[in-house]
Amino acid sequence: MTNPRDVKYANESIARWQAALKERAMLETNNITFACLRGFLHELRARLDIESIARFGNHLPAVQRGVFYQDWVPGEPLATPDLAGFEAALAQRLLPHIHMPDGITRDVLWLIRSESEPFDAAELRKALPDVLAVVWDGV
Repeated sequence: MTNPRDVKYANESIARWQAALKERAMLETNNITFACLRGFLHELRARLDIESIARFGNHLPAVQRGVFYQDWVPGEPLATPDLAGFEAALAQRLLPHIHMPDGITRDVLWLIRSESEPFDAAELRKALPDVLAVVWDGV
């Protein structure tokens, strides 16, 4: 029996994402890199309605999708009035173990955009809050 493509390439995909983010953001370890990716995905998820969570999650690779949905408890989305507010919340999420690297929001959005197939990238973009969509468009 053959494995579905998502399963077959899951480890390769997350390893590629981590290597690319680690290099771009100049992070020291894979643990820091993974924590930043997970923190970003969870902070983003907290700001999306259920339809947008489903849209976004459906266009992530298998492991990244699992990370995105990890520990999710559905609720009302948090407001995202500006990038500074999003990044302050992300910094709090990463503490006390990791001090948020400068530009990590931009770096993670670059990662997701550059590592996704064009169709998936377009769908991912549609799910983003406006504040993050502006950053996405600039990376």
